[in-house]
Amino acid sequence: MKRNSYPKVLHLLLVAFLILALLPGCAQKVDSSVKDNESKLSTTTNATTKTEPVQQSNDNTAKGNVVKVSLPIVPPLINENKTGAIVDLVKAMAAEYKDGEVTIDVYPMARSIENIISGTADCHCPYIKNHNVADSDNLFYYTTEEFGKVIFVLYSNKNVTGLTPENVMSGKYKVQIQPGHKEYLGDLPEATIESGLQMVDSGRIDGYIAAMSTCDQIIKAMQLKNIKRQYYDTFETAIIFKKTDDGKQKRDIFNTLIKKIKENGEYDRIMGELNSKEVFIPDAE
Repeated sequence: MKRNSYPKVLHLLLVAFLILALLPGCAQKVDSSVKDNESKLSTTTNATTKTEPVQQSNDNTAKGNVVKVSLPIVPPLINENKTGAIVDLVKAMAAEYKDGEVTIDVYPMARSIENIISGTADCHCPYIKNHNVADSDNLFYYTTEEFGKVIFVLYSNKNVTGLTPENVMSGKYKVQIQPGHKEYLGDLPEATIESGLQMVDSGRIDGYIAAMSTCDQIIKAMQLKNIKRQYYDTFETAIIFKKTDDGKQKRDIFNTLIKKIKENGEYDRIMGELNSKEVFIPDAE
């Protein structure tokens, strides 16, 4: 019996020895696993911390600290290189905006207005204010402080008789209008300013309605001699904002800024000469 027990004892001792030999390796694997987990947690925390300033910046923008102004390219008031009287006017308002900053970008007219609808920008100017609008319509809030005006003129061929602002919609005459102004001028065919004036001068159409400040300069530059002018209508211009609570808040801010640049003389310095010319003078008989 005793002899048979020796192999069993030796076997148990061998097993115990193997267990003792393997224990340090298991401990190392456990430690390594813990360290890996600690490393992943640390990385996630750092990533979260890094994104916090971005979130704060977005919150500040929503509160109105940054106002993005979208301007349409309408030379010479707004040129593609961000020069012109309206650009200077916005810069003067920006200088008075002590609670944040104002950024300016220029775009084609339709894109600039779309920027407000899509939320890419906060405001667009100048925008023609229809006669039936007080401070808002279905899409926009409008500044209510007087900002500017635009005079529209009916340009007609000198050989055309009987065409007046009152009967342009009668269908009796071929009349076209400046693009993008059907809301104000009526549902008439559109033509670019240069094309419309040339067609009037040549007699291809009877009349063309467009903004006086631009057309009068083009008529002189192109030396068009066969055109006569009649006063059509005058509209106020405004700065428009998307019709949201944030838009209304920023509209109120810009009403205040317009008042400030009028009080400090910057408005008259920039717009005085232009506004003095925005007066319809009938053609000499």
